[in-house]
Amino acid sequence: MDALSFREADKDLEYAIWSQEALVQPVCVFVPLNVQQVASAIQILVATNTSFTPRSGGHMPVRGHASTQFGVMIATSNFHSKRITRLPNPLGYNYLSAGPAFRWQEIYEFLNPTGFLVAGGRVSSVGSSLLLGGGLSYLSSIFGWAANNVIQYELVTAQGEILYVSQNTYPDLFWALKGGSNNYGIVTRYDMKLYPSTAMYGGTVVWPANATRQYLQAQTDFILPGGGSYDDNAAIMPNFNYNPVTKTPSTGTVLFYNAPVDKPRALENFTAIPVESGSAKVQNYSQITATTSGYSPRTLRWSFYNTAVKSSEDTMGLIYNTTTGLADEMLSGVNCSVGSATQPITVNHLRAARAAGGDAIDLDPGQGPFVIALIFVNWSDARDDAIVKSYTDRVLASIEEQARAKGLYYPWLFLNDAGVTQNPISTYGYGASLPRMRAVSTKYDPRGIFQQNVPGFKLGYEVHGY
Repeated sequence: MDALSFREADKDLEYAIWSQEALVQPVCVFVPLNVQQVASAIQILVATNTSFTPRSGGHMPVRGHASTQFGVMIATSNFHSKRITRLPNPLGYNYLSAGPAFRWQEIYEFLNPTGFLVAGGRVSSVGSSLLLGGGLSYLSSIFGWAANNVIQYELVTAQGEILYVSQNTYPDLFWALKGGSNNYGIVTRYDMKLYPSTAMYGGTVVWPANATRQYLQAQTDFILPGGGSYDDNAAIMPNFNYNPVTKTPSTGTVLFYNAPVDKPRALENFTAIPVESGSAKVQNYSQITATTSGYSPRTLRWSFYNTAVKSSEDTMGLIYNTTTGLADEMLSGVNCSVGSATQPITVNHLRAARAAGGDAIDLDPGQGPFVIALIFVNWSDARDDAIVKSYTDRVLASIEEQARAKGLYYPWLFLNDAGVTQNPISTYGYGASLPRMRAVSTKYDPRGIFQQNVPGFKLGYEVHGY
């Protein structure tokens, strides 16, 4: 086994953890070569009551979740294997097996020559753990959460057992892993459904500051009944940014359409806005995701928090005005950028998730469509950490207060975009999933190792690695 210092194990330190605010230095980094070494390491760590945390892509910007200063980081950097298994096979699908070290761009480029595609992450540099928080795909209105497309996990439990978890082998654990984060073990392989792939329309575009109101209206039209989000082939990954020092907004999105159609009608309100940079066109899937490379600089401090707001005529204005207004009030002297990625979640997305067998997230399509309002800040000076946290707290509280007053509050948090002190798993199934998830944890981890010794969003609370 390799037990290395932090810098020996991750020579490119900035690549190891995406947000510099989230970076803490563990006592050592263990870099296993195979699943048997992961199993042996867990047995040793449990026997010595040592804290540990797995790290795959390191993208979650929550301090002490993907790293820990109290114990051992288990870096899955060597788990790069990728293999296609075609029908007939015991799992009943064509599927891709991939170790957790991948970034999504690697997956799509690997699949390009095969004519297959997985319903996985949208940003090129994000890693595999997206699947454990649910995960959004450009194909979510067709196939549900990215997690709904995992058909088997290779999982190492707290006892050091290696389990192959599927609907047929361990159905309770299989359900809980779909949204369950790192609460049940360390995943060392994902088996994901493959779908036929053709050319598609898409790319990243950025609009000028004077187009901000046009962008907000375009997204409003997209999420309202009869809008583009009601076409299951259409998807966007939108965001707005605002610099509170210069008072300058900017907006942009990844546009996507699951067919080789140039400027499809579902996206017409966006394609009508003259772009400042970037482009969207008919191309293959990996070319579309490659346009997100600008989302991946690992040299800044990042903060992610989220809430959810029902889709309405007021939704985008409420989020934009609150985010920018409080930035003017609180951050006018801070060198930073604030903003929101306001991700539509459609009724058909939630129907597809249930049709695929369901998951611990368990949201009701009958509650209607909504948007995940990811509130983000990036900055460089650690001395500004406290004011940034105060700002995000006030933004979230204000958005939720206004949403409740308008009957627009949606009582759920997206784990992949959650921040320190948020408690996303308690909102799964609007609170109903938590007892079942705890029962699964007790069954497979009776000593509660992954509840006490492993940092992260736990089953009803949070454990920090610092």
